[in-house]
Amino acid sequence: MPLSAPLPDESLVLKAVAEGMSGRSAESDALPLAAPVWLAWRQDGRRIAAEWHAAPTLAEAVARSAADLAGPADALEICLTRDYRPVPPERLATAFANSQRGLRGIEIALDGRLTRIAPTATIASNRPPFREIERKAAALGLTPERLAARARIRSFESDQFLVLPDRGLCHALWRGGRVVPPESIGPGLLRDTIRGLSGWLLRNVHPDGRMTYKYWPSRGVESRADNTIRQFMATVALGRIARRGGDAGEAEAARRNLAHNLRKFYAEVDGLGTILHDGKAKLGAMALAALAILEFRSSGLVEATAHEEIFAGLCRGVAHLWQPDGSFRTFLVPAGRNDNQNFYPGEALLFWAALHRQTRDPDLARKCLASFRHYRDWHLAQPNPAFVPWHSQAYVMLHEDLGLPELAAFVLDRNDWLLPMQQWGGRLAPDFQGRFFDPERPDFGPPHASSTGVYMEGLAEAWRLARRLGETDRADRYARVLRRGLRAVRQLQFRDREIDAFYISRPEAVMGGLRTEVYNNEIRVDNVQHCLMALLKLEAEPDFPWEAETEEPGPGS
Repeated sequence: MPLSAPLPDESLVLKAVAEGMSGRSAESDALPLAAPVWLAWRQDGRRIAAEWHAAPTLAEAVARSAADLAGPADALEICLTRDYRPVPPERLATAFANSQRGLRGIEIALDGRLTRIAPTATIASNRPPFREIERKAAALGLTPERLAARARIRSFESDQFLVLPDRGLCHALWRGGRVVPPESIGPGLLRDTIRGLSGWLLRNVHPDGRMTYKYWPSRGVESRADNTIRQFMATVALGRIARRGGDAGEAEAARRNLAHNLRKFYAEVDGLGTILHDGKAKLGAMALAALAILEFRSSGLVEATAHEEIFAGLCRGVAHLWQPDGSFRTFLVPAGRNDNQNFYPGEALLFWAALHRQTRDPDLARKCLASFRHYRDWHLAQPNPAFVPWHSQAYVMLHEDLGLPELAAFVLDRNDWLLPMQQWGGRLAPDFQGRFFDPERPDFGPPHASSTGVYMEGLAEAWRLARRLGETDRADRYARVLRRGLRAVRQLQFRDREIDAFYISRPEAVMGGLRTEVYNNEIRVDNVQHCLMALLKLEAEPDFPWEAETEEPGPGS
């Protein structure tokens, strides 16, 4: 799916807006309008006026719209529409799929009334187009199916622009933002992306140490949801930020967050330390809390014996859930629950690998290897990509310490298997390039910033392993995928207050954060921390190959 071409020239759009605002619209015949245009005026991100206009030229439409403004506006959002196509009821789901969100608008005509939703409006509201059909149906007391049967529904595309009149600027948009070009990939992009991610995490540590879990930019509010695994992963990330920068303020924020999370979530059940929230005690949360304490100690962020009783309790809890066949039970509470095997055992093994590196305990090594062999067979019988990055990180560390070839062979084989999940080229939308998603296997999960980030964490370790073993071709493939992954991460980042946050009323709350997808602006803490920890791994490698992206993209999805 190439960029819309040919786009109207930005200078002509800016000229038409300037003429319309000055009242000289009749003097210009530039940019004639063959279809309605969406004009939405904004001030500090808030939409203060918006309407569809049918006029001979863009300048005249702007003049009509500007005449109705009740106050100042610092931005004008424009959608020049085209390519209206009828959508039969049976094609609603595909015509307005998430991949089309922000690119394709929707028009509903029923009983002489017309409802039209611009593509940029779906981005700004964070509401899928199909949801608009449901809302319209509900307002009329109909089901979506009944509405589709009675109404005339059309889709349309648009050329999107953002005009900043006071500054004399006009930006062409794609899906309400700008596409990160592959040729921009390099160490400068890496550093700038890391700076933004780190800044978002640090700003979202509250005075009491609490970390923002989920933020809704369109509404400007936090969600009340929470997740202990993601919270403690964020704690680990904060520790790595502090260790990287050596800044006293960063270290204090990391310690404050660790202390808050332990105070809020740590509990003991029958003498076993655990992380308890909403009546659930998960193996993954226990392991990551212990990993956070371990890393804070080893990096000097806290004393070597800090949180000693809690750490010992968590070690007992994780060990209790380990079984003699190498498997883990994944919940301490409720005791009978044992799902999420693709996630929690890998998180536990990552902690154990890090603990073994410090203790060199042979019994711990024995347990790790028993788990490796159990989960190797388990995974190969029912492969899932979510399994790969956690186990890759654990087994690369164990391979470095124990030298067993079977550990390396499994890591390389599984990361080879993972590579085709990265999307690149062909008819793929330009802002999707570099993300991880297999449309042929929806059971593997939807595209998501946190998925891209965690896959890159494992691939970064696989790249180090391949390079150390002299697997040059493999290392080159992994490096290319990691470079393309950086492009995908950057695409999701709120990085420009004027442009990709043009509809945000509180831009300071989102800058540097990562949207869940290019069409879903929800920021969740694991979006940020997974991608950050992956990119920190690349930054730590002075020999990482930052070659220009010259390869012609292959088939896309």
